[in-house]
Amino acid sequence: LEDDSGYTALFQRDQQYRRQRSLLATSSNSTQRALPTTGSPPVPQVRVAFSAMSNSGQVIKVKKGSVWPPSHYNSYVPPYAEHIEGVQRFKGNYIAFSGAQSEAGDLFIATLQGGSGRLGSASGQVVKRVIVDSTFTHAGGFQICGDLLAIGAEAQCSPFQRVLGGCAKRSKVLFFDVSDPLNPVKLPSVIDRPGKTAGAVGIARQANGKWLVMVGDTDNDNIDLYVEQDDTSFKPVASWNKRELLKDAGVEGSYKSYQNMNVLLQSDGQIFMVCTALSSMFMGSDYFDLFTVQPASNGRATITMVASKKATCHGCTFAAAAGIYVNPQDPSQLLGYASGWLPSSTSFSSIPVPGDTIFVNEF
Repeated sequence: LEDDSGYTALFQRDQQYRRQRSLLATSSNSTQRALPTTGSPPVPQVRVAFSAMSNSGQVIKVKKGSVWPPSHYNSYVPPYAEHIEGVQRFKGNYIAFSGAQSEAGDLFIATLQGGSGRLGSASGQVVKRVIVDSTFTHAGGFQICGDLLAIGAEAQCSPFQRVLGGCAKRSKVLFFDVSDPLNPVKLPSVIDRPGKTAGAVGIARQANGKWLVMVGDTDNDNIDLYVEQDDTSFKPVASWNKRELLKDAGVEGSYKSYQNMNVLLQSDGQIFMVCTALSSMFMGSDYFDLFTVQPASNGRATITMVASKKATCHGCTFAAAAGIYVNPQDPSQLLGYASGWLPSSTSFSSIPVPGDTIFVNEF
């Protein structure tokens, strides 16, 4: 054992080494930027807030605007080769959409008229387009938590390859600072996932200040958990497979093919996730499903399904995009959002008809 002076010397040398590494990292990458430190507020009682969400969507009309790429997202024959993949409300008056197309993954930012709570029959317009990645072009389900946006980007894959299971399993998770809502900044932190997809990504800022990232592989059949390290990299800490699912007594419904996943932190530190899915592509129903998440020391996570909420969409579908918003002015209020596959001219069906309106639903 080292005595006090020896331990101190070792500690000082270690600190000096860490400072040197930090300086080297800074000098080798002048664009290095820390992750934002502001997340969404904890929810006092997640189960109560989830139960209070509406089952029927209120339509919000969002015009696609002039920034919408005219040469993409214009095939209205299923399976939709290019479509909206995720939706998130953030900063009160903004809604972000992710999109996958052949040349790049996209983020679209729309401005709305409203406050921090329910938007009601508000309207808006897409005013900003941001390229997520031009190599990993399938930008999928994502989450915005405070000032941080995390999104999965997968290797390019045609819809027919996807249906037949022939897509290459290569993906990464990318991060954006959205403290300025109309000017998202891509951050250098990346989670590489060779051999895995990243169709849905959820994030939460824990009580210790470190970001937790959850990434779903193959419609969330497998979920990996990562925790932020001091150098803003992410370390895998636990994994989970749907065969390990637990269910609370009395909870109806089964585990589904989830397209989006959002992580929520309760005031007492309990981790929850809300996953969204269409139960079947043929005459299926839309669902918000609520789970508790408990990382374990053995590298496996414990995930328990604790509630399920069937939703009625008007011009939207959970097979495309859905997500959860924590009201920053009243964290006891959760609001759900969903959109259709593509801009459409009608909200009478989830099957889009060529048009210029994205029909968002608020729950």
